[in-house]
Amino acid sequence: MKMKKIVSAVLVGAMAAASLSAGVFAEGDKIEISITGGGEDSMELNTAVVGALNGISACRHVYEGLYKIGPEGDTVLGQAESVDVSEDMKTWTFTLRDDITWSDGEPVKADDFIYGFKFLEETAEDYSTILSDIAESYEAPDEKTVVINLKFPCGYLPSVLAFPSTYPVRADYVEEYGEGFATDPEKNVYNGPFTVTDWTHEAEVTMQLRDDYYDAANISVGTIHWILTTDEGSALASFESGELVYSDLCPDEEKPRMDGNGLFYTAGNNNYCVMYNQGEKGNDVLKDVRVRKALALAIDRDRIMAIRDMNDEPGLMLACSGYTNDEGVDFTEYAQPWFDLSDYEANCEEAKALLAEAGYENGEGFPALTYIVNNDSRREIAEAVCNDWKEVLGIDTNGWVQKVENFFATRTAGDYDLAYYGWFMDYTDLSNMFGSMNSMGNANCFWYSDEYQAAYDAATSTVDQKEQWDNYAKCEAVLAEDLPITVILHSMSSYLYDDYNYSGLVYSCGNFIFTYITPNN
Repeated sequence: MKMKKIVSAVLVGAMAAASLSAGVFAEGDKIEISITGGGEDSMELNTAVVGALNGISACRHVYEGLYKIGPEGDTVLGQAESVDVSEDMKTWTFTLRDDITWSDGEPVKADDFIYGFKFLEETAEDYSTILSDIAESYEAPDEKTVVINLKFPCGYLPSVLAFPSTYPVRADYVEEYGEGFATDPEKNVYNGPFTVTDWTHEAEVTMQLRDDYYDAANISVGTIHWILTTDEGSALASFESGELVYSDLCPDEEKPRMDGNGLFYTAGNNNYCVMYNQGEKGNDVLKDVRVRKALALAIDRDRIMAIRDMNDEPGLMLACSGYTNDEGVDFTEYAQPWFDLSDYEANCEEAKALLAEAGYENGEGFPALTYIVNNDSRREIAEAVCNDWKEVLGIDTNGWVQKVENFFATRTAGDYDLAYYGWFMDYTDLSNMFGSMNSMGNANCFWYSDEYQAAYDAATSTVDQKEQWDNYAKCEAVLAEDLPITVILHSMSSYLYDDYNYSGLVYSCGNFIFTYITPNN
């Protein structure tokens, strides 16, 4: 993409003021960038609470764990200088670096990690069990040592410890500010490469590179202006004018024009599904697996992907492509797909037969259902899916689709029949995707399988790759049989990035890391 860097006079003045007030960097020594990835409601800087991608990405800049995401997108040691793993891989002993501090100058101590782990569990938020699911206990025998004892050998522990929910927390700030903790710059301290110098709520978060961060000399970005907006049109205009280096907001109708002009696609590690409510509040018609399978087979995935026009892949199973074993075989080729999607007409005939067998031939007598979504683009796709059900199965789906304001609360409460469901992987290990449907992760569809749980537990409790993959394949087989969800597609992530002027953007499971960006000239 070729685009001249043009920044408005107002923004230049604001950036200059921010840099001078910090009094750390000489003009021209470090670069200043402006980016956007979401609005105020997703900008959560309490690591124990954060769940939205925008906030998770922001936390990766101002905090750091025992591990972190490195410049190549891999998981590398962060605040830890070294790690010693026991022979049975169940005890991991970390020695902290000598040169790590909080933004107030206090040294980062092992107890800060232990407190952070406990604080995470106590919040009971989305990621509260991300560590306790695999850790039996943890302790700090001295100020420089963190010991984590696992319930089973866990080769993906580094990915978990690189995730913001497991980062250290200063107890004194939690105790002082209570519910207000981490809601403004002065209500927390930061141990990552950047510190929050200003948070103009509903508008912008300003992050400044810390001169006492141990790797500051190798970081070119001095200031990040994190613009808080959900307006796709204005974000695109700001990007095209040169005010934004990065944005993951781009109107769908503009993507064909921007493709090759700053719009990029990358593996999303994400699936896009229909969820069937198997709980008490769900309609009984969806408790019949024949109905669920009929609905799944009748979806024209090629048409859905064409409507989205976002380089998606068809949903053959829960797992996304891109995960290979030691022999180079992709897991999506290792496990059996849920359906053969090569003959849509044959699938439609099977769907009609299944629905008739369930007592709803040609859709007669099929009850009205509620299909909830959380935004307009997902409503469009849901309506297209409902149209397939109407055209193929004869079901009257008029009025099914509802966009609800409190979508996640509604879905969690079970106040729906069908719902949009998508899982964006938090770290690059298959355990994360399959964990979304285990006993802890699938509360939204109220489905449980002893067979699935046993296979998942067996997969995550071994470091033998073949044994892992065989059990994950069993998980796929159980899902294909029970169909608590239907995978429609695996989506790609799209974003706008000024790669003509900058290099070094790092992507990891929906998070974009700007720490390693450097100017091209």
